Amino acid sequence: MPLYRNPDFRRLPSGLACAFDKSPAGSFFALPAWYDLMARHGVPQATEIRVYTAERPASATALLAQTTTVDKGRNLTSLTNAHSLEHGILHAPGADIETGLAAILAEILAERPQWDCLSLSELDPREPSYAALMGALRRAGFLVESVFSSGTWYEKTAGLSFPDYVSARPSELRNTWQRKRRKLERGNRLTAYFVDDDEGLDQAVADYETIYAASWKPPELFADFVPALIRLAGDLRALRLGIYYLDGIPAAAQFWILWKGRAVICKLAHDKRFDDLSLGTLLTMEMFERVLTGDRPHEISLGRGDDAYKKLWLPKRRERWGITAANPRTWRGLRLGLKRQAATIQRRLRRGRLAPVG
Repeated sequence: MPLYRNPDFRRLPSGLACAFDKSPAGSFFALPAWYDLMARHGVPQATEIRVYTAERPASATALLAQTTTVDKGRNLTSLTNAHSLEHGILHAPGADIETGLAAILAEILAERPQWDCLSLSELDPREPSYAALMGALRRAGFLVESVFSSGTWYEKTAGLSFPDYVSARPSELRNTWQRKRRKLERGNRLTAYFVDDDEGLDQAVADYETIYAASWKPPELFADFVPALIRLAGDLRALRLGIYYLDGIPAAAQFWILWKGRAVICKLAHDKRFDDLSLGTLLTMEMFERVLTGDRPHEISLGRGDDAYKKLWLPKRRERWGITAANPRTWRGLRLGLKRQAATIQRRLRRGRLAPVG
């Protein structure tokens, strides 16, 4: 069972390239280019990237992980960070995932020193690979728990026009948009710039960073990640970036990623000096108009998180879940597994079922 350590995702070994090529996942966040971005800009220094594979044609499967140290323990976590909106097990169509995962877990358990815990996040509990991984981990002797990762607000938009989208929004949102737009149009203070590819991207990235630094949001954990993500999306013609300037000053920005008919609103920010102008609302509406009219995606989503404002824009919700698997063969793993299982039982006794929502 080949294990690839710190692979170059731009020049994948043939076995690993096959796992990516054959995977049915149609997500931007499953591309080799995405994981190359993660490896270069989205993990702490000295992190080791480890890709475990089962490469037999009938059970071709791959699990992408990174090493982490928590209280000096040995842990494997999914190759994700706060910007990873989706993650999953790579597998070929029709592959025997359970056999592939059993082989991968046998490899993980055979390593010395042993791993204390395997923790994967941002998985889709509706995917067959989720249940297959839960079962494979339990059969391998791990103490396994399902863990909520994040909620995502979205809407199915196939055939949806911008006027129909606006008419379905809450009156509070429509009224704010119309009132603030009229006010700014009268003053002729607002200009806009939109980028869909790599042309003019350097200035756009610089203006985005200026706006983000002046916003209410905390600094990014990985400072280079978002600029590199914007450039990657531009290179792949997947970028939809909008910037508002007020009296020539960069004032609001957001960028979307459009990939295979799915549009994801990744990041948005505005200069907090202009809070009363609702520039974020105005720019978001204009981005919706441009994407619905020009790109016609079949779905739009608002990244991850359950911020209250999101359901004003997109009314449906789904969940991503994680899996924590403690290894009882190590003292740290056994202590962690028993502690988490005790906490789970206590929560269920207090509040009822805690399990993935499909």
